[in-house]
Amino acid sequence: MALNVKRKMGSRRWLWMGVGGLLLGALACAPEGGPASAPDADPSLDVRERQLPLRLNAQGITAGSYTQVYVATNANDGNPSTYWEGAANAYPNWIRVDLGSANSVNQLVLKLPTTWGARTQTFSVLKSTDDVTYTQVLAPATYTFSPSANTVTVNFTATSARYVKLNFTANSGATGGQLSEFEVYGPGSTTSRSALTQLAASSHDSQSGIQLESSSEGGQNVAFIDDGDYIAFNNLDFGGGATSFEARVASAGAGGNIEVRLDSLTGTLAGTCAVPNTGGWQTWITRTCTVSSVSGVHTLYLKFTGTGTGGLFNLNWFKFSAATASGGDVVGKLFAGYQGWFNAAGDGSPNNGWVHWSKNSSAPTANSNVNFELYPDLREYTKLYPTNLANLGNGQPARLFSSYDPETVNKHFEWMQTYNIDGAALQRFGADESDTPNGWKTNRDSVAVKVKNAAEAYGRKFYVMYDITGMNASNWANAVKHDWTAQVVNTLHLTSSSAYARQNGKIVVCIWGIGFTDRPGTAAEAAELISWFKGQGAYVIGGVPTYWRTGVNDSKAGFENVYKSLDMLSPWFVGRFGGLDGADHYMTNQWQPDLAYTQQYGIAYQPVIWPGFSWANLANGPRNQIPRLHGDFMWRQAYDLKSLGSSTAYVAMFDEYDEGTAIAKGAENSSMLPTNQYFLSLDADGVAVSSDFYLRLVGDINRLFKGQIPLTPSHPTSHQ
Repeated sequence: MALNVKRKMGSRRWLWMGVGGLLLGALACAPEGGPASAPDADPSLDVRERQLPLRLNAQGITAGSYTQVYVATNANDGNPSTYWEGAANAYPNWIRVDLGSANSVNQLVLKLPTTWGARTQTFSVLKSTDDVTYTQVLAPATYTFSPSANTVTVNFTATSARYVKLNFTANSGATGGQLSEFEVYGPGSTTSRSALTQLAASSHDSQSGIQLESSSEGGQNVAFIDDGDYIAFNNLDFGGGATSFEARVASAGAGGNIEVRLDSLTGTLAGTCAVPNTGGWQTWITRTCTVSSVSGVHTLYLKFTGTGTGGLFNLNWFKFSAATASGGDVVGKLFAGYQGWFNAAGDGSPNNGWVHWSKNSSAPTANSNVNFELYPDLREYTKLYPTNLANLGNGQPARLFSSYDPETVNKHFEWMQTYNIDGAALQRFGADESDTPNGWKTNRDSVAVKVKNAAEAYGRKFYVMYDITGMNASNWANAVKHDWTAQVVNTLHLTSSSAYARQNGKIVVCIWGIGFTDRPGTAAEAAELISWFKGQGAYVIGGVPTYWRTGVNDSKAGFENVYKSLDMLSPWFVGRFGGLDGADHYMTNQWQPDLAYTQQYGIAYQPVIWPGFSWANLANGPRNQIPRLHGDFMWRQAYDLKSLGSSTAYVAMFDEYDEGTAIAKGAENSSMLPTNQYFLSLDADGVAVSSDFYLRLVGDINRLFKGQIPLTPSHPTSHQ
């Protein structure tokens, strides 16, 4: 005890200098449920514990089908009373877990609710490393679930797997496969653990100088860290290579570092990760740092150094990310927002009318109900629908496309491929907690599947972007969770697509509207939703206000820690400025400090760039309100951001004809516009440009961000 007190007297929590105060300090450090102990506990206890089977945490769970509300996530929620049930009389039913990375697996524990009667179920066990090709671990066999315990343990020879799937073909107690818990186990730590999964810092095999305390995020964190302390982990498997290190840290003072060392305390230094002042000892952020490529099995030492104020920092968990040739699908890439929300009468959609083209579902009619600004170039569409507008200036009838047609979606993704756009952020509106179908939801979901198919066909990536605008403030977060689980994952199977975007081995999702003053959600609700998505194995992007960093103007106050918890920040800038000087002003006052902040806290930065803005027809605003300047305005944004070192961007938007921000092919001049209604055309600034000019410009911006063309003040894209 005396040695511990001597070492920690200067630490931030040792506030009492009397004997009684020191005793209180020691008790406060104790793990919950027991007295304070010396830093080095009985090592034999650790040895005994490590011989037990090691439960592997599922990063996600999905099923091929489900009945009513009995979705796949019920089998991974820790509640034995909830359960998954496959679709009735539709064998085979399958359910699978994603372990996040390859692990050694040798045991499954399968449970049903303990109050149920006896039943037998027939299933096989399969494994995969890529969720595409599966091999059989155990042939189909019949297993008996007996009352009271209702648990079946399935053992097999240890094998390496990331995905473990059960394929059900019979159930004596129901018409589909059933599970309340699907637990996967591997051998104890006599074999290696994966360094590519999240590891609790408190699960170290040895340490020097640290103690544990209860974490505000649950469980225990490593605490009372001083200069020179360390924790070590035996037999960590880094697989084919890891180049990124993530750590969940909290500190009331800057100056601390985490040294990543291999095989000994003075062994190979793979990298050093600086820990900033996060605002408090339980105010957590995720710090991401680059390390030299590490592969194979090593003993990992995390050595803590520095001169933090009153103590260095706290550490909750860490993980490494595998090296990939591309570095992931969104960081260093250019995505465009994709609405897919246009309908036309006669397109066969459940909306059965004109949506977004019109204010009232009737055919667009001059000076009446027109809802969009930029008229599209329609020469390449194979399906078009007549409007009530006068003929175009060239004599052609005024027609429009429908996003419900797969031909339309395919054409848009063909353009993305042709013009060098990496992928699309699929806008998803109207999430709710009900699975009751209606025309609008059915239409939305149908378009989502067509986006998936088109992305696969044209080699583009896509991810779901939830727009929380207008959602019910009382249940918006639960509505998003339900929609993601029941629809996006289990019904539409979007995340199972080879085209679904992944970053750092995780599926990508964006929540747009977090922290805006005119959108729903408290900081606590937003933080919990982000944490929930991360628990599903997701890489979470936040579509956040312009002034997210300072918490003023369009941003609610008190959201700083919410913003820090995101993997990527994508601030909204559309309509906030105009002209080249406006872009330069934002470079100095927003983008530069934004980028410095995100780099400090290990957050990826995805600024929004846009061609121009106008909504005279939609909202009776000025015509050509923020001019495109024949591409100079958009290029200036890209030029300024690249000058700061940005390499990632989000384009608003691909098909937003409503607000005049679409980069998809538009009317070049009056010859391609109806003669009896105002619309914006691409020559509004007095310079003629081709209908595909903004697609070509964005393709060059993508090359600029990737370093494939030089940084020049003027865009290299020809107007024709």
